[in-house]
Amino acid sequence: MDLNALTTFVEVVTANGFSAAARRLGMPRSTVSLRVRSLEDTLGVRLFKRSTRTVVLTDDGRRLFEKAQGALSTLRSVAQEFEVSRQELTGTVRLTAPADFPTAPLAQAVTAFRRDHPRVFVDIVMTNAVLDLVANDVDVAIRVGLDNPQDMISRRVAAFEYGLFVSVAWLEANEVPTSLGELHPFVGPPPAVCEFLARIVFGGERLPLPSVGTNDYQMIRDLVLRGAGIGLLPRVVCEADLRNGRLAQVLTESIRAPVQMSVSFPTRKDITPRVRAFADHLVECLREPSRIAIEEIAVRTCERSKGPSVRETLTALTQVRSGLD
Repeated sequence: MDLNALTTFVEVVTANGFSAAARRLGMPRSTVSLRVRSLEDTLGVRLFKRSTRTVVLTDDGRRLFEKAQGALSTLRSVAQEFEVSRQELTGTVRLTAPADFPTAPLAQAVTAFRRDHPRVFVDIVMTNAVLDLVANDVDVAIRVGLDNPQDMISRRVAAFEYGLFVSVAWLEANEVPTSLGELHPFVGPPPAVCEFLARIVFGGERLPLPSVGTNDYQMIRDLVLRGAGIGLLPRVVCEADLRNGRLAQVLTESIRAPVQMSVSFPTRKDITPRVRAFADHLVECLREPSRIAIEEIAVRTCERSKGPSVRETLTALTQVRSGLD
C-alpha cells in the first residue's frame, strides 16, 4: 500500500473535500484525486460517494479512516522522535575494557560524556575475555595489544613498554640471565598472553612457561618484589620501584617493540551517532588523561603497594601517554 495515497485520503476526509485537501497538501486537485483513486484500486473498494457538491465516505471508507488516522499519527510521532534523536543523542552504548584497566580515567571519561549527553546510558563490561563486538552486542572496546578485525575501526591511544624485571635482592643471589631461555623461575601472565607478548614485544622469540602465572600485573609485581623470580611486566607498573632501587631490568636488548592500546568500534557505515560521539570522546580522554585522573591512579597504586610515593608513581603513569599517533 502506498502511504502517500493513504495520507492523502486521510487529508481529504479531515479537510472535508478534495480541493481543501489539495490546498493543505500544496498539490494540484488532480493529483489528490489520482492518489485516492489509486488507493481504491489497490484495496478494491470505493472509499467515497462522489457528487458535484459533496464527498461522503462509504462504509469501507469510514472503516479505513478510523484505522488509518491513528496509525498515521503514530508513524508521525515515531518520525519526530528519530528527528529529535539526530539532534540529541539517546540510547545505550556498550563498552568493554580489560579487567585490570585503570578505572579512574575510564570513570572520568564516562562521567564527562554523560554530563553532555544525559540521555545516553553506558553499559561497561570489565573482562579479560576478548568479546566479539557483533556477537556480544558491544559498541566500543578498549583493546591492549590485540589485532583489530578488518570490519572495525581502531584508534591508537597509547603505547606500553614491557620488560623483564627482578628484585635487586634476587639479582644479588642469582646469576643474571643472558637469554630468554634462561628465564627461571619465570613469573608472568597466562600462556596465551605470553605467546602474544613473545610475538610483539620480543620479536617472535619464545618465552618459557611461567613458574608462577597470573592475569594480574600487580600480583606479578608483588611476587617479583618478594623474590619469586623474573617477572614480565609493563614498565609503567614498576617504574617507581626501578627509581627507588627495589627492582632492576634485565635482558633489555631482547625488547623489540611496545604494546599498543587502542579503541575499536564499528565501521562508519554501521556506527550510530551516539556510538561515534562516545568513541571519539573516549579516544581523546585516554590520549590526554587529566592530571586529576592520573593522580587518582597514583594514589590507588600507592595504597595497594605501600611502597613508592605518589610523586614517583605519578611520574611512572605519565609514561602511558608516549607512543601516540
